[in-house]
Amino acid sequence: MTRNLFIIPVMMALALISCQSSKKDLVTRKEIHANWEFKQADLQEWHKATVPGCVHTDLMDNGIIEDPFYRGNEDSVQWISEKDWEYKTTFEVTADEKANESIELVFEGLDTHATVNLNGKEILKGHNMFRTFTIDVTNLVKEGANDLEIHFQSPEEYNDAQAAKLPYTLPEDERVHSRKAPYQFGWDWGPRLITSGIWKPVYLRMWNQARINNAFIRTLSIEDDQAILKADVNIETSAPTQGTITISSPDGQFTSTSQTISFKNGPNKVSLDFAIPNPKLWWSNGLGEAHLYKVDIELKTSEGKDLLEERIGVRTIELVQEDDEAGRSFEFHLNGEPVFAKGANFIPLESFPSRLTHADYESAIRDAVKANYNMLRVWGGGIYEDDVFYELCDENGILVWQDFMFACAMYPGDEAFLKSVEKEVEDNVVRLRNHASLALWCGNNEVRNGWFDWGWQQRLGYSKEDSMEVWNNYQTIFHEIIPDVLAKQDPSRSYWPSSPSYGWGHEEALTTGDNHYWGVWWGMEPFSMYREKVSRFMSEFGFQAFPPWETIKSFSLPEDRSLWSDVMQVHQKHPTGNQTIKTYMDRWYPEPKDFESFVYVSQVLQAEGMMDGIAAHRRAKPYSMGTLYWQFNDCWPVVSWSSRDYYGNWKALHYYARKVYDQIFISPFEEDGRVKVTLVSDELEPVSGTLRLSLYDFEGNLIREAEQPVELKANSSREVINVTKEKFLQGASPAKTVLKAELKQGDQVLATNYLYFALPKDLDLPKANISHSVSKIDEGYAITLSTDAVARNVQLQVPETEGWWTDNFFELIPGEEKTVVFETEEEITDFEKNLTIRSLVDAF
Repeated sequence: MTRNLFIIPVMMALALISCQSSKKDLVTRKEIHANWEFKQADLQEWHKATVPGCVHTDLMDNGIIEDPFYRGNEDSVQWISEKDWEYKTTFEVTADEKANESIELVFEGLDTHATVNLNGKEILKGHNMFRTFTIDVTNLVKEGANDLEIHFQSPEEYNDAQAAKLPYTLPEDERVHSRKAPYQFGWDWGPRLITSGIWKPVYLRMWNQARINNAFIRTLSIEDDQAILKADVNIETSAPTQGTITISSPDGQFTSTSQTISFKNGPNKVSLDFAIPNPKLWWSNGLGEAHLYKVDIELKTSEGKDLLEERIGVRTIELVQEDDEAGRSFEFHLNGEPVFAKGANFIPLESFPSRLTHADYESAIRDAVKANYNMLRVWGGGIYEDDVFYELCDENGILVWQDFMFACAMYPGDEAFLKSVEKEVEDNVVRLRNHASLALWCGNNEVRNGWFDWGWQQRLGYSKEDSMEVWNNYQTIFHEIIPDVLAKQDPSRSYWPSSPSYGWGHEEALTTGDNHYWGVWWGMEPFSMYREKVSRFMSEFGFQAFPPWETIKSFSLPEDRSLWSDVMQVHQKHPTGNQTIKTYMDRWYPEPKDFESFVYVSQVLQAEGMMDGIAAHRRAKPYSMGTLYWQFNDCWPVVSWSSRDYYGNWKALHYYARKVYDQIFISPFEEDGRVKVTLVSDELEPVSGTLRLSLYDFEGNLIREAEQPVELKANSSREVINVTKEKFLQGASPAKTVLKAELKQGDQVLATNYLYFALPKDLDLPKANISHSVSKIDEGYAITLSTDAVARNVQLQVPETEGWWTDNFFELIPGEEKTVVFETEEEITDFEKNLTIRSLVDAF
């Protein structure tokens, strides 16, 4: 009897422990992605739909339209955005699901003008693609089948109707009334494909008693032995209750902290401090490890538990602007260290963003890392990117300059529009604020610039009263609504109201703030102007090139492949783009022998011209502390400013960026009749080495070689050579001579670069016979090359094969061997037979 009495309490205790450890989830989710159908609203026939998705991809899947990316098909699908569309599904709710205290229908993205009906009752009118809509449907859903219907109004019809209400015309008024991705209305690199549909997940969220809505985690202080962080946790309850909040590290990196709270009915905020011992800091790419800590925030109540999982970086980030002799600085400081920002502008990876995958984002960020980026600017004419984009930037040390989605236009100021903007900003700030990579919030792209410099007011015939009202609306959005939301939801980061701060025609653009310099390209100024127009932070500048030949083949037929064909014009969205490329090409190069050669030379032209600009910014450090070229990527196969095309193929510029964005960069250049060499280091420790300058003729004969020891301070730029061109060449022909500049540390080459002393069309380059051998290695294929004459811009290609070259568009000097690896997971039959090699001289 005594033994039985002993056993029973022990069993009861074990049962209690088991019960507590297996508490039910307070919150559950059920996706509604199955059995969707869609139709044109004024027709009867329904078709199968994919959710998340959009009407264009659904029409393609059903064989109703052809691929808009192919040839000139874009024009044939313009009718789609003129129509209304309807989507419907039926989903089941079980008795257990119906028994939940609260049931919400959540739309993470409705594109855009949507009327939602559930079981015959209207529950939502949404007019914002960038918002998450949450509707309490506890009393509307029923056990068994539930009917969900969504009517999408034509975005063109909506914009026209809203525009007609105003006594004046807003710039870009065909799109500004819709809180919808601006680029879908067409840009000078993108097609006009105005989508509708359920572009993000839709689901039921069911909860009981209490739940965690979100949390804001920020660093309060950092010491070598400890970092103190604060978590503001937002809890919602259905009735007054008691619960415990616990912050813990699932992998044991810091000690848990808990607090038991009596919650009031509705929203509650709980703030808890916690400490991380001996913190590992989060660093941007090139400066150290992008270390992340997992943080679990758990709510436990009498009825169950809810868990929020976050990943954070311990770091400080600030935009530093201080007056100096030249004007005012503009630089990011990470963990107290000035960081020279190296990267590009990121536009949406897809015209139809609903079909993007984790692999698409992973490939893009991997290519940014390979090219030694440390920053991407999410441009304001696209979308707030998917969570996975920011997660990958966190993991890879890529800082993010985040625009809000306003670009190149003025916006309405009615109450409904402004309220929608406020909710949009709040939704996205709360969603993104815990990302270590997020460095800056920026109000818009080129809106202030456009207002003061693009002649909108005169062109649209504004009265003084019109101008005042439109400008006041601007002030309300970018100087009141957005900063007010940030003050409440993310006071930890800097806010920059508009990029750029001044247009490129203003002298202030070179001395303060950030700059979008478009004198090269739009202004037809020579590439050499990049050296004169060096600003404090260059957040846009660029030059176009054609995509790789395989990409051109993907959207064209043989008869389309010429510079002025109709199809090629469809895939060139700048009004004078191809002519501009040709004009600049004629300045520097002989005429290419055929269109495929023109495509290759356009990439070399883009790379060489942009290298001139980026190198000038790098040399001007610390006066200049950032260079983000336009643009990183494409949203469809097109001739554009990108360095990485729609399919992820690298243009020559991306390989050049890999060199110029390296932690240590050597820059030989000619200026004002002088030969100069500048060394640039982003390392946080001093660098010492040997500078070697080797002068060759084009047959590979060494004319002269010189070495000297050099010391480079941490995080600095230093000119190490400055002599007259005449003295440097000492009689060698500028048309037949090349300089190879190297910085070495023992046997290790830290940086290499080349300098030619005449324009390409004035060089006497001989025909180079390039020899090669191929060996199969674990990573793919290793190609070892040599040449009998100087070979410029050597390009390696293996058509119709997925992979990546560790170098391309490079220089070869006779007497030297260079090994390049083609990284691929494919086993390629006849790799060597399919390999093509060309250099610049082969294009003419």
